[in-house]
Amino acid sequence: MRIADPDKTTADYCVAAAEELFAVDSVKPDDIDGIVFVTETPDRPIPHTSAIMQARLGLPNRTIAFDINYGCAGFVYGLFQASMMIASGYCEKILLCVGETSTTRINAQDKSLRMMFGDAGAAVILTAVEGARPSAFNFHVEGDKFSLLTIPAGSFRMPHKHGVTDVLTFDEDGNGRTLENLYMNGIGVMSFIVRNVRRLIVDTLKMSGLSTEAIDLFALHQANALIIDHLRQRLKVPQSKIPFGAGKIGNTVSASIPLMLSTLYSGVNPSLKRVLVCGFGTGLSIAAGVIDLSATKILSPLEI
Repeated sequence: MRIADPDKTTADYCVAAAEELFAVDSVKPDDIDGIVFVTETPDRPIPHTSAIMQARLGLPNRTIAFDINYGCAGFVYGLFQASMMIASGYCEKILLCVGETSTTRINAQDKSLRMMFGDAGAAVILTAVEGARPSAFNFHVEGDKFSLLTIPAGSFRMPHKHGVTDVLTFDEDGNGRTLENLYMNGIGVMSFIVRNVRRLIVDTLKMSGLSTEAIDLFALHQANALIIDHLRQRLKVPQSKIPFGAGKIGNTVSASIPLMLSTLYSGVNPSLKRVLVCGFGTGLSIAAGVIDLSATKILSPLEI
């Protein structure tokens, strides 16, 4: 598992990834006119971290800068937001940054989650291309089940209260956490995934007029190997089309899809003409889309 040093934030990882992009790509900071930062672990409650990142990266003052508070489906939500910003005509080049330092929210006594999550950030540059095939997106949210994957305390609904929200308790399996730590009902979340993810993927393919066989790669949220294997069987596609690449990294939440692509598909891959991306988790929510990565230069992972 990759665990962030105490002095590293999600923004630090995303800034390093963006700087690497600028170092090897023809796109430079002055070319960017929008930055979208997707995370549930921002630097500060106020201001939005994207504004701080704009300054750190030397992006123009005309840049649109805002945060999206989203978890496992955040990469697809970020792609959707960036595509709308480009479609508006105001932006031509968007820097999309996604990531999480989830381990800071997990109690050291929680064995159920401690070995599942890792910390990482990713950066993607999206550019307007004349005549490009529109991407298709699809979404599903069941907000009534939010408590299955949550941090109950520490914000405005349940502020930190010494002796109340920071008290360590143990469940029947011996996992310890406070109300200020991440909690996940694994069975409930898995049930949500089993009931809904395959259906949303199939619906997204129908929207796009594509069959399962026409998809070159299913780039799914890298929650764990069991979930990826389950979806692979349900969709009846070969392992090569639904890879799992997070075995040594862990679940990096919104960064898991771009990190998997970086780990397994660095370079330019003309065969990735039709890629279905799908994230699922906190909310509980799912987001899916069909995108073209055939001309995208994918860089190898960078460790800092």
